[in-house]
Amino acid sequence: MTGEDGRSHAQDQLQASIDEAADRGRLGKRSATYPGSQTDGFRGCAVAAVIVLGGLGLVLALTTEPIVAVLPGGLLVAVLISLWFDRRTSKRNEGFRLDLYEHGLTAVVKGQAHAVRYDSTSVLQRSIRHTGATGYTEYWYTLTDIDERNIVLRGRSDRVVKKGQFSKPQEWGTAIQQGVTRAQLPKALAAIHSGESLNFGKLWISREAVGSARDAAKWTQIEEIRVIGGYVKIKMAGKWRSLGATAVTTPVVSEMPNFFVFLALADHLRRP
Repeated sequence: MTGEDGRSHAQDQLQASIDEAADRGRLGKRSATYPGSQTDGFRGCAVAAVIVLGGLGLVLALTTEPIVAVLPGGLLVAVLISLWFDRRTSKRNEGFRLDLYEHGLTAVVKGQAHAVRYDSTSVLQRSIRHTGATGYTEYWYTLTDIDERNIVLRGRSDRVVKKGQFSKPQEWGTAIQQGVTRAQLPKALAAIHSGESLNFGKLWISREAVGSARDAAKWTQIEEIRVIGGYVKIKMAGKWRSLGATAVTTPVVSEMPNFFVFLALADHLRRP
């Protein structure tokens, strides 16, 4: 079997495992596919840099003191190392794939295909914004699949390749948030209106109020709910406050399962 045949066979096996997982999860029609992150554009620029730096180093070595060629030579080595790491990571990421469907998603992570249904999964999400000249945001989504196993989907907003990350996290992250909210909000609203309280990590929510183990506030008192510095804050009488007495008990978004379902419920219950 040639290298190309082997790659084709591996892709066929990957697709078969994805289709099997989607069928088992009854996920419906596929709507989008996101592969493991690749940086073909970066490789093209790097190859061009190799040619330019190599040529410059050769010209300097022939026309000036050889020591002058050390700088472009060093840069050339750095670019070659970056190319090698990029190529190796991109190759490994060929085994990662995320597919979105009508009722959920499949994710191939660490060689195994998982099926996730929007109406039953629990989602924890976290993002970190890195500032600076090359600022970017990293995203983590931890979901429960149909077999009650946790899987982690990762991505970053720039085109730098990291092992195990998926491309375009802003797109698939938003789609997951919307899909889970659309599937779980009606049932959550029905439970609330029947008199139940629902838990979202350190917070609970009911028809009359929202609170934690230490504090609570009635919906009629709350002017707005917002995420500030990664924490859930409420605005009462023109002032922002948390629903936890200490940093330990203050609700953190990254620790709240299905946070966007919570926000949708809060928005509905705050209405007059």
